[in-house]
Amino acid sequence: MDINPYDAIVVGSGATGGVAALTLAEQGIRVLVIEAGPQIKRTEASSNEPKDTLNRLSGIISKKHANQSQHPGYWKNNPDLYSNESNHPYSQPKNKPFLWTQGKQYGGRTLTWGGITLRFSRDDFHPSKKDGYGPDWPISYDELSPHYDFIERFCGIYGQKDNIKEVPNGEYIGEIPLTNNESIFGNQVKSKLNYPFIQSRGFDRNSSVKEDKWPKSSSIGTTLKKALNTGNVQVLSNHLVESFETEKITELASKIIIVNLENGQRISLNCDLIILCASTISTLRILLNSEIKSNSSGFTDPSGKLGKFLMDHISICRFFSVPNTIQTKNNTRPGPNLSGAGSFFIPFGTNLPKPESINFLRGYGIWGAIDRLGIPKFLQKDLNSSTGFLIAHGEVLAREENSVSLSNKTDRWGIPIPHIEFEWSDNELNMAKHMESTIKDSIEAADGEIKGIDELLKIPYTGLFTKKSIALSGNPPPPGYYIHEVGGAAMGFSQEDSVVNKLNKLWRCKNVLVLDGACWPTSSWQSPTLTMMAISRRACLKIKKS
Repeated sequence: MDINPYDAIVVGSGATGGVAALTLAEQGIRVLVIEAGPQIKRTEASSNEPKDTLNRLSGIISKKHANQSQHPGYWKNNPDLYSNESNHPYSQPKNKPFLWTQGKQYGGRTLTWGGITLRFSRDDFHPSKKDGYGPDWPISYDELSPHYDFIERFCGIYGQKDNIKEVPNGEYIGEIPLTNNESIFGNQVKSKLNYPFIQSRGFDRNSSVKEDKWPKSSSIGTTLKKALNTGNVQVLSNHLVESFETEKITELASKIIIVNLENGQRISLNCDLIILCASTISTLRILLNSEIKSNSSGFTDPSGKLGKFLMDHISICRFFSVPNTIQTKNNTRPGPNLSGAGSFFIPFGTNLPKPESINFLRGYGIWGAIDRLGIPKFLQKDLNSSTGFLIAHGEVLAREENSVSLSNKTDRWGIPIPHIEFEWSDNELNMAKHMESTIKDSIEAADGEIKGIDELLKIPYTGLFTKKSIALSGNPPPPGYYIHEVGGAAMGFSQEDSVVNKLNKLWRCKNVLVLDGACWPTSSWQSPTLTMMAISRRACLKIKKS
């Protein structure tokens, strides 16, 4: 194995790993990026029908994608971008399902990311000041704001400055117009219900792809591309990080143990600095395997909270139809493609409607779109209507019993697999009922009607698929479904109440940093990726070349 000298190891090549590699490399720090999955060509990652459909069916029948196939993104992306669950299993109680989506390839889950980029509000960093529940963040909005600015400018984010407290303005290169029916929908919910309504903010995933370029919403198309151009970054793919070891006297990490997934060979690499960006659950697995409890050369977590307080977003999804506008009634072409910026939000936060009916803590927002699903007119049952969706995402409280631990089972390389225990509390279930009511009111205000997929589309045997779809049931999908998992190695104010400090370093092993969602003390309600990237840049700028 040919590895050049390096100063730091970044584990994971997704959103946070790409930012970490770039930030360190620009400071002259030599970086080794370790990625569990293979390096692939853009043509291999792109959608290719009907091949993709056949691969999806194969993935379901073989149970290679038994859990991941239940996510809607699986049906629009190349299924090869979803990990083989036989090779990368996890365990869970039968009565507590968790749908974990894994993206083990160079670029990670940025290759399937929707590309929505919403900032936290100022209040989101200290939520307990309002309701008295749980922890606050040890950092503030003002500390993170310049890093939000950088990420938005660097990546080229579309959006509009709306001056809404719940979703602070960012740095945008322009805006993607709403469809006619989205504009009408927005005007109706604003005038009739007094709801906030904004154009979504994020990437235009659809127009930025050229023949030889990756989407700018992927780390390969932005941060990693520039990081490699510095000459200070090298990538080692198809190697899974098992654990790291520490020196007893200094309590600093000194070695990292990796496994070659092609031949099973274990390799020990010396290290002075480890940056964990493997995604929340994968990072927790590494940390748990490296803790003194399971590793005689491991680190100590004084808080005893490692793996605990896992969070996600609770969600409700509803499809609906609205009367066609005059401008689109006779249009036989599908509308513009859905993207992070090509859609809209109803961003409530904790400023929720019907306050008299609120019997839960924290808040939510609603993402939606109309005429962007790419459905040809010949598949629509009613040519006088347009199809849309609304998806509400709500904050989940940090609760100790929602956790990741190590199973007594191992994967094919002999590494203990993660065991995930997670279920919705009454707080989340009450929030879901409120979400349902708000979605219903919004659709009715726009003269729309909630409908099932089989009521909207003329596809034979649709009902056979929709009956088993978790997203389309009357209940909230189980945790993990929308791929927003965070927590388990929370940052905080002291080693007694948190796993990492405000600079994202393990309290007792300060050359190991946790930069992905695992370090979050609360989940808020916004899509998490932008905030993860800003946190990663902030922490890496604090690192000085030795």
